[in-house]
Amino acid sequence: MFCNSVRGSGHVRKGIPCEDYGIKKEDGEYKIFAVADGHGDPNCVRSGVGSRFACEIAAAVLDKFARQLRESGKEALIFDATGSGRILSQLKGSIVSRWLSAVDSEYKENPLTSEEIRTASKLADEFRRNIRTERMYGTTLIAGLLTDSYLLLLQQGDGRCVLFSENGEASQPIPWDDRCLGTATTSMCDVDAAQSIRSVVINLAENPVIACVAGTDGVEDSFPNSMDKTVSYYRRMLTEACGNGVEAMESALTEDLSALSKAGSADDITVAGFIDVKRTRKFIHDFDKLNRIIDAQDELSVVNDRIQSVENGGLYAFLSQKYSDAMSVYSDAKEKFDAADVKYKAAARQIAAHESEEMKPEAHDDDETVRLKNIINDMRLDEAHLAPLRRELKKLEAERDSAAQTLAEAETPKKAAEKEFLPRREAYDKLIEEKEKLTRQLEKLTKTDR
Repeated sequence: MFCNSVRGSGHVRKGIPCEDYGIKKEDGEYKIFAVADGHGDPNCVRSGVGSRFACEIAAAVLDKFARQLRESGKEALIFDATGSGRILSQLKGSIVSRWLSAVDSEYKENPLTSEEIRTASKLADEFRRNIRTERMYGTTLIAGLLTDSYLLLLQQGDGRCVLFSENGEASQPIPWDDRCLGTATTSMCDVDAAQSIRSVVINLAENPVIACVAGTDGVEDSFPNSMDKTVSYYRRMLTEACGNGVEAMESALTEDLSALSKAGSADDITVAGFIDVKRTRKFIHDFDKLNRIIDAQDELSVVNDRIQSVENGGLYAFLSQKYSDAMSVYSDAKEKFDAADVKYKAAARQIAAHESEEMKPEAHDDDETVRLKNIINDMRLDEAHLAPLRRELKKLEAERDSAAQTLAEAETPKKAAEKEFLPRREAYDKLIEEKEKLTRQLEKLTKTDR
């Protein structure tokens, strides 16, 4: 068995005490665990006391329940739909009534302090008039009783209880209460608390289990919108227990849960439960593979969301079109300038050839060289014939200068568009690369082992 509770980073920062509580109890015959999350509502000024009472009372009542059921020889009733409904109803009522009695006695012995009155400003007057004072102790509760034949799980409010079956699969067997939504939750202080406690009985002969982890909502809130990530965290806990021992894992949770709270929910976090190390150890490889799949799926989901944000946001498309238009204008201007430049340089070379000095034969020239020089000299144009070429060159120069001006004007919006768009395109391309990488990784992970 294991149990650990840490003060949330947000509570540390604000100077608020830990309002969670956890307990484990084992005497060889029965194993009992419970976690409770005191409400953060300012009116619940003693929720930390309420959560402690809830765990201690649940453990005591479950222990007594298990012994009486076995000693009476009626343990089989727990598997009978009609019989279990009646005895579980009595069990839930006992837990709630004893909790109400405990918080009532605590309040009578310790009246509201001036600080509590300031904090619970909305309900302080009602509390002082003894109107439903249990509300200041509001808390959730998850509790479990493990015997050799059954596992009984109870829950009031939010938080999660994850069960690992004999084949290593994880499930949440306790029915969910739709009233537990967002920051809203049912509570031990509700008027219908006993009736709204959910429960489930698991026949271990038919459905053997290898581990069970109950956690307050500080765990799941650290992985928003991803219950799979919460289950992955519990798999890592179980793997740690298989590798280093349950006590080492339980001790390491102080640092691990604190880090989880700091990086995630900032809330108090409590976990408790049990693990059959021998039977769980054979699933370590599967747990690791499943976690890597979930991690990759989570990363892929984030990347896809970012891609969708880029594609649907409008700005990327706008800047892309702006960049495309600017590049098109610049490309046309560059093409026209290059064509004008080619014509101008060809004409300039032609005139330069005619303006070059006459090629005179040298004493060492052979007959063929002399002949070629004479041909070149004969091709030279006189000044009268060069005048039209110079006028044409002037025209081509003007055309080239005009094209150069147009190109220079097109370069300014091109550079502006590049500055706006190219970094975004680079980032988008990286997202696409990351998506393809993660997709390949998932395909590899999800292939059936041969």
